[in-house]
Amino acid sequence: MSSIFSGTLTKIVAQIAALVLVVGGLAAFVITQANADKSATATADTAEQPADEPLNIERVSSITPLSADQIQLPRTIEITVADETKEILTTGETVQEVLDNAEVSVGADDKVSPQPDATLNDSTNIVVTVVEKHEVTEEETIEYDTTRKNDDSLEKGKTKTETEGANGTAVVTYEVVTENGEEVDKTEIDREVTKEPTDAVILRGTKEPEPEPAPEPEPSSSSSSSSSSSSSSSSSSSSSSSSSSSSSSSSSNSGGGAPTSGVWAQLAQCESGGNPSIVSSTGKYHGLYQFSVETWQSVGGSGLPSQASPAEQTQRAQMLQQRSGWGQWPACARSLGLL
Repeated sequence: MSSIFSGTLTKIVAQIAALVLVVGGLAAFVITQANADKSATATADTAEQPADEPLNIERVSSITPLSADQIQLPRTIEITVADETKEILTTGETVQEVLDNAEVSVGADDKVSPQPDATLNDSTNIVVTVVEKHEVTEEETIEYDTTRKNDDSLEKGKTKTETEGANGTAVVTYEVVTENGEEVDKTEIDREVTKEPTDAVILRGTKEPEPEPAPEPEPSSSSSSSSSSSSSSSSSSSSSSSSSSSSSSSSSNSGGGAPTSGVWAQLAQCESGGNPSIVSSTGKYHGLYQFSVETWQSVGGSGLPSQASPAEQTQRAQMLQQRSGWGQWPACARSLGLL
């Protein structure tokens, strides 16, 4: 009796063990296709086993269960495309397989990190940088250059603009590269000049200024005394002549009238209408040639120009012209053909 019980118990244990093997093999078959042929054969073999017959231990034990490294369990991978991040559950082994499973389309210029053929591990995060290229056209200014030339017809320290400068324009085409929508590179690929710039030409004076004329000598005191002695010993008819001479001398001291002909008369007429005592409405310019007080003093004048005699005003104007040229009266000199 004891031996029969022991034998029965042994059969039960063997059947349970075989059943465990069958269930394990079927579960592994569902999870992976790696051992598909063997699993399919094992399933077919067990399907032929009639339900009313005892379990064939030899047949069940011939099924080879899958090893742990043959079973592929899904893992969670984080994918960032541009500024959007998502997690997917995948059994892919490489970066490219995961991207394909997630239906992520990668452009020819896009950047993928890690490389598409890299093998995944549990800490792998995939980053796709979207790279786009496009062309833009812009109009740009071409600045003109300035050239300076020496001119011996101009006095030293003076300049004159011979040619006014003007900027040009150009239409420039660039290739712009963006990564995730932000510009990272801009390369010029074409340039078309639509308007050439005109360079400015400035003349620089090299002429030495002419020396100022020497002042006229004043009458000596001995000559004046002799003239006075001769005048007091004259007769009554001489007295009349002396009176006439005194009147003439007074007229001479007043400086005489404004010039009535020649270029200086024309310039005085243009500047002041020929009025030696005129003052501009601003109070800054005086007399026949519209001197400023500073310029008047620079050529040796004193007081106000409008209070000096016309002759002195003309003399000071001639000194100024010899020193600085006709440009001191730009508008009138130009209208008279002096510039």
